[in-house]
Amino acid sequence: MKTLLSLTLLASAAAFAAPVGKALDPAAPQQDLQSVRKAITTLQQDIAQKEAARKQTASAIAESEEALEAAHAALNVLEQKQGSSSSQLQQYQQELQAIRLKVAETRQRVGKLLASAYKRGEHDAMNLMFNQGDPNQAARDLTYYTHISRAQQELIAKLRDQEIQLQAITERLEDELVRLGRMSAEKVQQKRRIEAAKNQRQAQVSQLDASIRSQQTRLQQLKEDEKQLTALIARINAEIERRRQEAIKKAAAAKKAREEAARLAAEKRRQQIAEAKKQGKKPPPEPAKPAKPEVVDDVVDGSAAGRAFKSLQGRMKLPVAGEVAGRFGAARGEGNSWKGLFIRTAPGTPVRVVADGTVVYADWLRGFGNAMIVDHGGNYLTVYTGFSAMARGNGASVKGGDVLGTTGSMESGETGLYFELRYMGRPINPQSWAR
Repeated sequence: MKTLLSLTLLASAAAFAAPVGKALDPAAPQQDLQSVRKAITTLQQDIAQKEAARKQTASAIAESEEALEAAHAALNVLEQKQGSSSSQLQQYQQELQAIRLKVAETRQRVGKLLASAYKRGEHDAMNLMFNQGDPNQAARDLTYYTHISRAQQELIAKLRDQEIQLQAITERLEDELVRLGRMSAEKVQQKRRIEAAKNQRQAQVSQLDASIRSQQTRLQQLKEDEKQLTALIARINAEIERRRQEAIKKAAAAKKAREEAARLAAEKRRQQIAEAKKQGKKPPPEPAKPAKPEVVDDVVDGSAAGRAFKSLQGRMKLPVAGEVAGRFGAARGEGNSWKGLFIRTAPGTPVRVVADGTVVYADWLRGFGNAMIVDHGGNYLTVYTGFSAMARGNGASVKGGDVLGTTGSMESGETGLYFELRYMGRPINPQSWAR
């Protein structure tokens, strides 16, 4: 698009700088302007879509960051719980170990006490009673041993209860640590997934940013191109208007010259008549009236499509409606003669091809302005010149009645179409083929 646009701008600028006699055609830059504006609209829509996608992705990244913060906070809580539970578990394990040591020591003391009593024969309360000399002392010893034994048994039972309770607490803490560890692992995995999703979205945002920057640069270039094309079209249109005004002035000057010539001729005629009366002679004959201008009103239509060109001889319709201002073989102002027909028309009148064929030339032609040549086969060609705008290009296939373009101004300043018919390269009177 950029290369094509540059070529169009160069070609259009060259056309704008051409001599005044050359017909200007704003159609090509106008088409490129439409293409540039369409590309601008497409780019703006694409940028808007990517901006929306970027906002959505940025919002998702923000949500991911919030989720990461929540996961991190949850992990901190779990780690604190794990630390607290580990400390409690360690404390309870130490207490359990201490109680077990106490139970063992107590059992050991009781065992030693019982063994000592047994060695001394104090294992039987009756013996203890009968072997004592003093019954009261024996009763007191028996009561003492009974209290010691009961206390030792109660202590052992209490220590066993504490051991059971601590064992249960330890098991619950171990289960809690396992549960907390599993939750921590799940939270770590969740955090990793969130981080991976966040990294992926950040990569998407980077890609979107790069694409948006590239498209914004391209959009700026297209807007500059649009400004250049708009300015070029404005200059071309201004030049076309200037030439049109010049053509109007030339036509007005020509009309004034004809009116002055007619006035002078009438004055001369009046003087001749007066002189003839004085001399008693007959007045000179009236000058011949100019022939009534020939008008073309039967323009080619789609009925000529699909027919061989040679079959149109004597039935061919002309390409544009208007007044025949230059006939085949008549003298031209430049000293040569017309090799075709010049049909005067209003500016912008549609020009239609007279028969099926192929466009073999569509470009500016020195002395004629924008010109188009159509090959109809069988060595027959038709030539159309004086376009203000051409709607067909080289190689285009056309059917009889198709519009080739619109009329513009000739170098003489007159608006209309110059039309030639050629066979084997030789010009033929188009009117001899027309109805």
